[in-house]
Amino acid sequence: MKTTGYALREAIKQQELLRETAARSFNTTLKVFPGEDKDSPTAVMDAMLRAETAIARLQTAQMRYNLMVTVQVDGSKSPLAVAVKLVGGVARAEKMWRSAAAPKEDRYGYRNDDERDPNQVRASATISTQETLKHATVMAKRSAALRQAIAVANATEVEIEDLEPSLFL
Repeated sequence: MKTTGYALREAIKQQELLRETAARSFNTTLKVFPGEDKDSPTAVMDAMLRAETAIARLQTAQMRYNLMVTVQVDGSKSPLAVAVKLVGGVARAEKMWRSAAAPKEDRYGYRNDDERDPNQVRASATISTQETLKHATVMAKRSAALRQAIAVANATEVEIEDLEPSLFL
C-alpha cells in the first residue's frame, strides 16, 4: 500500500484513541446492574488488543517509512529516521545556548555560581555573550532545517509492503 508519513502518524493517533477509550472503559464493564446493557469485559479487552496490534503494525510501517525516505539537510543526505531522532537534540542544544546568552535571575536571591565568597575573586565567563548568541543562531537554523526537511519528507508517498488499508480508520 502507498502511504505518507503524515497518514501513518494520523492512523497511529486514531488507533491510540481507540486503545485509550477501551482501556478507560474496561473497569466499568466488570459490574452491571440488573437491566443495564453494557459491553462485556472480553469485548472491550478484544477492542483494546486489536488497537494495540494495529498500533504495533503502524509503528513498524512508520519505522520502515522513516528508513526508506531520504532527507537532505545542510548538504548531506540521511534517512528520515536520523533527522527525526536528531531534531530533539539540536533543539535542546539551541535552548542551552540561548540560556547561556541570557541566564535567568534567581528568584530567591541566591548568589550566582560565579560568586562563592563575596570577598574573593569572581569566576569569569569562558565565552562571550556574542559568541553564545552566534552558537544559538546556528543551532536555531539547524533545527529549522531539520524540521523543514522532516515536513517535506513526511509528505512523500512510498509503497510499504504488507501494510493493510484496514489499519487506517
